[in-house]
Amino acid sequence: MKKKALSLLVLLVGVTMLLSAGGQKESAKPSAAETSPVVVFNAASTTDLVNDIADLFAEATGIAVESNPASSGTLAHQLEQGAEADVYISASKKWMDFTKDLGITEEVCPFVKNRLVLIAPLDSPMEPFELTGNTDFPAIFKGRLSMGDPAHVPAGKYAEDALKYYGWYDTLTDRIQPAADVRAALMVVELGETELGIVYETDAMKSQKVKIVSRFPEESHEPIEYFVAYLKESNAAGKQFYDFLFENEKVGELYKKYGFSISK
Repeated sequence: MKKKALSLLVLLVGVTMLLSAGGQKESAKPSAAETSPVVVFNAASTTDLVNDIADLFAEATGIAVESNPASSGTLAHQLEQGAEADVYISASKKWMDFTKDLGITEEVCPFVKNRLVLIAPLDSPMEPFELTGNTDFPAIFKGRLSMGDPAHVPAGKYAEDALKYYGWYDTLTDRIQPAADVRAALMVVELGETELGIVYETDAMKSQKVKIVSRFPEESHEPIEYFVAYLKESNAAGKQFYDFLFENEKVGELYKKYGFSISK
């Protein structure tokens, strides 16, 4: 009888150990958060760049990336309202500081730089020229001017600052057609709905329907510098993507391909 009881005890101990081992093995599997896509909230002007980086990242890690492009201000307000993201790329220090003040960013770093340019439809008769303080800019065209809405689009704010720097803004106010983001400002010019537009050089370079007629001197506005942050609620893959932006050589080549310069 004692032998049967002992055998039963040994059997129960063995089963318990197996169940325990099985539980440990199960807990070692990656969590759902670790295998879910990295969500990137990115300034609209970085859309093509981020999409290409996402492909490189997926190839290197097997982790997908979901891009949510919009104006930096719109994205910042979405984050304020509780939208979930792992990485935020802003075309404006103002909006990055806004998210820092909300206490939702874990780490922030300068990213890339851009230039502000004046564009016209490809078939426009306007020839390239140099913008200076002596240029009577409002008089060189009669139509409307497309640019991002300065209230929440960094490209629009840079454009407003540049126009004010030369004293042209007040004269042009009624002729400005504000857009939801810099890509929308570009599209309006591509469609020929405005005579001119002010966008980032990187956006102008990718379009086959517009031409750059001038570049705004860098002293006419704050430096156009992008910033990137990973968020406190980000999963491990989000931090991995954030590091990938700076550590992968092929990513550095993409910056040059799309016309961005690297922040020092």
